[in-house]
Amino acid sequence: MTAGFGGLLAVFGAFCYAFSSVSIAKSSQSVQGRGNDVLISVLMTAVVSGALWLLLGPTMPELNRGVLIGVAYFVAAGVLGNVVGRLTLFRSVELAGAIETGFIRRLIPVFAALLAFFLLGEVITTPVVIAFFLVTSGVVIMMSRASVKSASDLAVGDPDPREKNKGRAMAVASAAGYGGSFVSRKLAMQTLPDPLAGVFIGAMTGLMWFAVSWVFRFKSRDAFAWRIQRPSGWQLLAGSSMTVGQVALFFSLIFTDVTVVAIMSSIEMFFAAWLAGHIFKTERRPGPRFYLSSALAATGVTLLALAPRFG
Repeated sequence: MTAGFGGLLAVFGAFCYAFSSVSIAKSSQSVQGRGNDVLISVLMTAVVSGALWLLLGPTMPELNRGVLIGVAYFVAAGVLGNVVGRLTLFRSVELAGAIETGFIRRLIPVFAALLAFFLLGEVITTPVVIAFFLVTSGVVIMMSRASVKSASDLAVGDPDPREKNKGRAMAVASAAGYGGSFVSRKLAMQTLPDPLAGVFIGAMTGLMWFAVSWVFRFKSRDAFAWRIQRPSGWQLLAGSSMTVGQVALFFSLIFTDVTVVAIMSSIEMFFAAWLAGHIFKTERRPGPRFYLSSALAATGVTLLALAPRFG
């Protein structure tokens, strides 16, 4: 039952990340305030998680080796997720679009499952293998040559192919960063089982990275001003939805395995395509391939959600 609840939290987190991606796409259509997205999202995550930690979090345990190890893993997760993962995610959406970025970021379960197998000793069960196959099959259908061509046509305008390829590479890097962050968070919660503290520590790590980067870039006045412009409404929406999504994913790791969370969160792609194509209309509506792959992915996710009850 608890594993199923963890999976549902991961699905909710995926929806929040998809909403954030579409908000990023809307924000990138405006030059004003552009570039603040990542900083704003990390700052909002730090403020919200810090406040929730103070109000709802458990009492901080006495400082010992286990706590220090947990903090160190949370810091590593902050670097992988809030720095590597978010920077490349935001840039990828700007260059390749929310839908195609979502396609490629479905590599997150691959990175997460491999790392969890070697570092956490997680057993890959039959339901996980079947679900992974179903979700991956849906992604392969969407990433086939014809589908990629169709996905390229979804984006409004005619982007530079070199910029698109750069955006795709950024999406792969984002997948690796987030996949690693899932495992690092799970390792941290083995000795410090406090998800709100984990979100806060990770966000503060990201803010420290920005502070250090400012020191090295301070000579460029344009670069400094570029980061302190007043945020737009879409940037605030992107940051807030990503914050909620990250908190949900952190909590989901308490109830279920890293591999399950990673596969569940992979349906972000389908939420993003639905929001971008049908609700906000930042990109054209996907075709029949999308609905076929969505059905496969939904079947895999349902299997993971029900498997704990029957296992």
